[in-house]
Amino acid sequence: MHSPTKPLLPIAGLRDRHLHVWGRETVHPAGRTLWSSRTLVVFPPGTSTRERLLLRALHVWGVAGALPALGVMAALNGSALGGTLAAAALYGSGFLVLRRATRRTRPSVRTLTVTTFHGGGRPRGHGDARLLAGALDALVVYERAALAGTISAVEFELVWADVWSSLPETPRRGRA
Repeated sequence: MHSPTKPLLPIAGLRDRHLHVWGRETVHPAGRTLWSSRTLVVFPPGTSTRERLLLRALHVWGVAGALPALGVMAALNGSALGGTLAAAALYGSGFLVLRRATRRTRPSVRTLTVTTFHGGGRPRGHGDARLLAGALDALVVYERAALAGTISAVEFELVWADVWSSLPETPRRGRA
């Protein structure tokens, strides 16, 4: 039986983890190339906890998957070819499994990137910086309100849906 006091969104406990129910923001400061970027990734509203975890696992597998692959390679150090092949198989199969597990959710994820070139006397931006800033502000402010209990999970998800629908659809690569 569904408990009426159970929150619709599992947002309790997110305060200390720096995870967002709605997605993530990535900031890359300007380096030697003089380019900086901010990327906002918003999951479709109603994305389950399992789907969010799988999307996050796919996002970090490039680095996180290398660790068990190196462990397999070290464990099979008697055979350089065998260790290398086993490590490559583990690493590649992680991508395959995670891509397959997220195949229904990934096309609905919306992404907005704003890049800025800091050379040539004054910064020049590419992308809709106002949309990114407004969307991020709305998501963070309403997420904090939901965590504080001043708005309901349903109200938060309505704002999340508005932000998600305001972002351009992410173009799909590969098969049409």
